[in-house]
Amino acid sequence: MSTYDVAVVGGGPGGLAAAMYTEMRGLSTVVFEADAFGGQLINLYPSKPVINFPGEPELASAELAHRLIDQAEHFGAELAEYEGVENVGRVDGHFTLRSDSREVQAGSLILALGLGRFTPRKLGLESEERFLGRGLTYRLPKFEQVTAKNVVVVGGGDSAVDTALSLDRIADVTLVHRRAELRALAHSQEQLRASGVHLLTNAVVVGLAGEERLERVIVSQKDESSEEIAADLLVVNIGQVPDLRGVAGWDLPLGDCHQTVNPAMETSIPGVFAVGDFAAYPGKLKMIVTAVAEGSTAAATVKRFLTAGGLAAVASRSS
Repeated sequence: MSTYDVAVVGGGPGGLAAAMYTEMRGLSTVVFEADAFGGQLINLYPSKPVINFPGEPELASAELAHRLIDQAEHFGAELAEYEGVENVGRVDGHFTLRSDSREVQAGSLILALGLGRFTPRKLGLESEERFLGRGLTYRLPKFEQVTAKNVVVVGGGDSAVDTALSLDRIADVTLVHRRAELRALAHSQEQLRASGVHLLTNAVVVGLAGEERLERVIVSQKDESSEEIAADLLVVNIGQVPDLRGVAGWDLPLGDCHQTVNPAMETSIPGVFAVGDFAAYPGKLKMIVTAVAEGSTAAATVKRFLTAGGLAAVASRSS
């Protein structure tokens, strides 16, 4: 059975950054990822430009993900892609992790689970399943695969606005948001106002229409009027539903879909740390750069924890 100083579960920006920094501190590290490495950057919107990461005015999400992956591997982290963790427990002063193909031991555990498996939040329309893959998507397609002429994007956060701006380069785009104000960064909203994107606020998509594929989107507005908008592509970007059902079966008292951490990224479970969307604390700001910083902090705390004796030291103090 392989033994590591650190096991990271989750291969998004937070987990990859944590792995890079633990390896830089001389700690042997393995990272388990149930899907493709890169988290949402790869699995949800690989083509979307990232404009708020320091040092890069604009960088495709997939490119940023691959840089984080390459850097973690460069410093020596073992990356186990498409290898989900089925169970985690504590035995004799270490953690045991079991995937579908092996079992390993680790002296510490960093959870970078995000929201778990990506389950998109849906519109709640009866016709959604009918048009899924036939003009309706919850993930931004690669630009080279987009042939649509009329696109509707639903959402008001950074991802939705950035998606609309990206697609505005190749299609006629309408952005539909159910509230009066967008949640996106002021810089993105300024770009939106200067773009060709048609913005509909206080509006909700209430129907989809078409024969074999999506052809029109029906939008209801605050004054109860409605209009049909030509659309051969509908990108629904209204968030993700946490799906961490697999974690519930672990032999760890993790509770709900978030773990409260202190400023050192420590959870209430000795030897277990959390970063990224899985970590919760007052004033939390969910950004890529935040997850990367949390990974760095967790790595430093893990180093101190293991240097002080790890779980064995915790057990001796408790006895």
